[in-house]
Amino acid sequence: MRRVIFISSLLFLPFIGCSRDNTVEPFDYDRDTPVWLKAKIDSISENPAYFGARVFRYEWRQEVLYHIEVPISSCAYCELYDENGTKKQFTDDEDFQDFLANKENEILIWEWKS
Repeated sequence: MRRVIFISSLLFLPFIGCSRDNTVEPFDYDRDTPVWLKAKIDSISENPAYFGARVFRYEWRQEVLYHIEVPISSCAYCELYDENGTKKQFTDDEDFQDFLANKENEILIWEWKS
C-alpha cells in the first residue's frame, strides 16, 4: 500500500509544480489601478457626459497606456494616458493606426454601470 501511495504522489508532483508556475493573478482594481486613475474614474463617474464610459489598459510599444472610451463622444481616442497620468496625443495618423493595430493585453479596468 505504501508503494502505491509513493508512486501516486510521484505521478502528481509534476502537475502541482506546473500549476504553480503558470498561475497569473487576475487584475485587481484596488491593487493594480494607479491612484491618479482612480481619482479620474471617481470624477467621470459623477459626470453625465461620460455615461457608458469604459477604461481600458493596454500595452503598446513597451508602454502601459490607459484609454478612457466614451461611447457618446465623437472623439474615440481623445483620452489616452500613460501610466503616470500624462495625457497622450498622437502626432500623426500613422501612430494612431499603429496603436489600433498593435495594442496588446487589453484589460477592462472600469465601466459605467447604469
